[in-house]
Formats: sequence, structure tokens, C-alpha cells
Amino acid sequence: MSHIVRWGGWTLVCWITLFWRLGYPSFWDPDEAHYAETTREMLAAHNWFVPTFNGQPFFDKPFLFHTLQMVSFTIFGANEFAARLVPAVAALALIATTAWLGAELLSVEVAQLGALMLAVMPAMFALSAYAIVDMVFSAFLFGGGSLIAVAALKNRPGLQYPGYLLLALAVLTKGPLALVLTGLAFGLGLIFAPSVRSRLFTLRWGVGLCVIVLVSAPWFVWMWLRYGHAFVEGYVLRENLWLYARPLYERRPRFFYYLPVLATGLLPWTLILVGRAVDYLRGTNVAEAERLLWAWVVAIVGFFSFSLFKYDHYAFPAAPALCLLTAHCWHQVRRAPSLRPYLGAAVGCFSAGAMMIFVGVLLVRVIPRLPLELPRVALLLPVSLIAGGLATTGVFVWRRWQIPTIPMGIVAGFLAAYSVIILVGFPAFERAKPVKAIAQYVAATAQPSDRIASYRLNRWTNSWRFYVERPSLFLDDPADLRQFLREPGRAYCAMFEADYLRLAEEDLSLRIVYRREGLLVTTGRGLRQSRHRSWRAFVVVTNQ
Repeated sequence: MSHIVRWGGWTLVCWITLFWRLGYPSFWDPDEAHYAETTREMLAAHNWFVPTFNGQPFFDKPFLFHTLQMVSFTIFGANEFAARLVPAVAALALIATTAWLGAELLSVEVAQLGALMLAVMPAMFALSAYAIVDMVFSAFLFGGGSLIAVAALKNRPGLQYPGYLLLALAVLTKGPLALVLTGLAFGLGLIFAPSVRSRLFTLRWGVGLCVIVLVSAPWFVWMWLRYGHAFVEGYVLRENLWLYARPLYERRPRFFYYLPVLATGLLPWTLILVGRAVDYLRGTNVAEAERLLWAWVVAIVGFFSFSLFKYDHYAFPAAPALCLLTAHCWHQVRRAPSLRPYLGAAVGCFSAGAMMIFVGVLLVRVIPRLPLELPRVALLLPVSLIAGGLATTGVFVWRRWQIPTIPMGIVAGFLAAYSVIILVGFPAFERAKPVKAIAQYVAATAQPSDRIASYRLNRWTNSWRFYVERPSLFLDDPADLRQFLREPGRAYCAMFEADYLRLAEEDLSLRIVYRREGLLVTTGRGLRQSRHRSWRAFVVVTNQ
């Protein structure tokens, strides 16, 4: 009976966090729609290896993620569910890998809690339903690293070979970055855990590198031979070396950008690891498995910290290791006969419920200010978090500060909050997101001979292209727009109403055929703005 309850609980957790209403929201801009449109174009052209966008080669990432999406599109159609199924399945594999590694290196209890922490963390909930490469990359990268680590530490050398294969798939998902991160983690592992050096060096690293090169290199060589300098400049230089080392964009986050990202993403567990760091300084012994997990975290976070271009989800491959470290601290405190060696971690464990309450109270103030038409029931989101924190703290007090195996109050609070987001938040967002409706109107109205364009909708270019279902011009210069509208034949162009009003003052014969108000941005910073600043009127105009 206990097995049925356990598997039923895991099914519920994974269903809510990974799969429930997976295809309901329209694509989030700009990245998600870009990947989906690239995959659809590749499938339509029966092209399984060259990513294209709007009919042109697009040297952004290798082909493997798109190939996996193409399989999903073939089965379920070119839609939001099929696009997001790939990262959702990858997230499920990543949770399973985390549980397996925890059981191999630490204990079954740590494995279960670490996997559960990963499953309910907000970054997992967001990225598993976001059709970009990062979740798939994390699954391959962490899976390969886990197999190699267990092969060395548990004297199971056969596991290193599937580990090398997974690393090769990670290279084909996001590029040679996979080898860089793995190499850094290996080097730091030698420094952080000198007791495992001899075991790490027993692995056949030369053979592993050959396997990775033989599996992944042919695509890069073929693309270089086919596209020459365009591929070298577009992918090797711009999308990798220059993006890392040159200030290509105005957005340049600070060096310590990922510290608040990780601190926020690990709530309400953050203080556990902070307390554990204090315990390190006090001379607490650190197990070799714990040292290797920290080597993985430092390698990933450190590498991206030096990059001049940063996104919060770049550091996500560190999340499984961080969750296992947190779960390990939780169970060390739980089983310790004396809390003195783990005093810092203990304070973090006992404060987890309070941190959950703090986040909930903060959201009570934030949610009413969002520029969305949310019903009052949306306040159940922070109420769920507060209730989960109160329940967890209550259990601590009732059990005389004995830590439970699983903090069920926090888990239940997260699941309830995600349910509110899915049932209430997603519909509110869909009512506010304009581009799908605009593009579908044009797709249904325009004739095959009509010309299609968008003007200064740069953030929505990718979803516009996906939903309009035909090649489109992306205009940004007023002179190009005037030329497009004056050419013979019917033309449709989507733009902000403010831009149309400026054009209407000229001698262009235009009329509005569709108008809709919508949310200007969907970023966290944009959602903190007032409704007046976050909403705009969008129009579709025609020259006939």
C-alpha cells in the first residue's frame, strides 16, 4: 500500500508541475516561438539537420533539439503541446536522474527529497513548460556527468560509456559548451575532493573524448563544409565566442548576477545552504560526494558568471546538484545526535516554513499590482504558500523541532500555488497576449498572393511568424514600411496603433482591418509596471 501511495504522490507532483495544461498558453516570446517555428519549417522541408527561420538558415543552436521536436510535431501536430512535450519529458528524466544519483552517492532518503525539491522548484515548473533547449541540455549534461561520477566512485566503469554518449547528445543540443562545463567540473572535482582523484583517473577519458567527437563532430563539420564562413561567423563566433566575451548587447548584468538568481530560485531552502556554508567555516567535515556536487555547481555558475551575456536559465544545470546538497543537509540535521556540527544548516531547515510565509506575504502585495485582469481567487496563490509555511512550522513545533522526512506542507503549498497559476493565471495571460489572435486573423483573411509583414514588433516576431503560417517581412525602418505598402498588390501589416497614427498623417491610403489591445511585455520587470505602461493597442492595416 505504501508503494501505491508513494507512486500516486509522485504522479500527482509530476502531472501538476510538468504536464497539466502543457499546451494551453500560446507561445511565450521571443525564444519559445523561435524554436517552434524553426522546427516546423524543418519538418515542412523534410530537413532534419539544418535549422532555418523564415526560410533562411539560422545558426543559433545545433539540430538535436529541433529533431526531437520534429518527432513530437509528427505525432501530435505543430502546436504548443507538441513543442513543449520535449522539455517536459526531459524534465521528468532530469528528476529521475537526480533521484538515481542521490541514491548512489548519498542515501535513498536524500535521493527522494532532492528529487522532490527539484520537481517543485519554480524554475522547474517554468522551464519544463518552456519550449527552449535548456531543459533538454540540462538532462543530457547532468545525466552524462552523473553516470561518469558513479562509474568512478562506485567502481562501475561500464557506466562511463553511456555517460560519454549523453555528453555527446548535450553537445548536439547546445554545442561544445557541454564539454567546457564538464571539463571545469572535473578539474574542480580534483581540487575539491582529492580523495577521489585516483578513482577519477581510472576512467578512460581518452576513449570518452573519442566517443563524444565521433558522435557530435560530423554535424559541425558538415555545416562548415556546406555553409563555410557564414556558419563559422554565425554559430562559432557570434553565438558562442563573441556572445561570451564581447559586449554585443546593451544588457550586461553584473558579475554576481547568478547569486541572487540562485538565492531566489532555491526559496524556501536558500538559508539551508547558506547555513551549511557557515558550518564549513566552522570546520564541519564534508563528504566526498558533497564536494563533487559543489564542484559541479561552482563550475556552472562560475563559468556563466564570467560571460558578458547572461540569462537566468543558463545556470539551471546546477539545480539538481543544489537540490541534492539541500536534501543532504536536511537529513544530516534530521539524523544528527547533536546539532552543534550542523548549527547553521539547522537554522536554515527550521526557517524554511518562515521563508515560505515571507514569500507568500510578499506576493499578496505584488499580485494586485500586476497589469492583468485577475479575479480575486488569484490570491489563493500566496495563501497556498503561506498555508504551506504555517503547516511546516506547525509540524516542527508539534514534533518538538524534530525534522520530518519530507516537508509535506511546503510541497503541498507549491502544488496548490501552481494549480492557481495554471487554472487562473494562464487564462488571464492568454486574454492579455495579443499576437496569436492578430496573426491568426491575418492567416485566415489574407490570400496566398497577398504580402505579409510586421512593423517594429521585434519582440513578437517569432510568434507572429509561427501563427501567421507563411513567410513574412520583418520591418523596422519607416522607409522600408512605406515601400512595402506602396508596392502593387494587397498587403497586410501588423503594428502598434501609435505607429499607424503617425503613418495616417502621410499620403498613404491605409485602413485598419483588425484592432486589439494587449500586454506589451511578459518579463518579470515588465509585469511590475502599471497597466498603463504595460498595455498597447495593436492593429492590422491593409493598403486596399
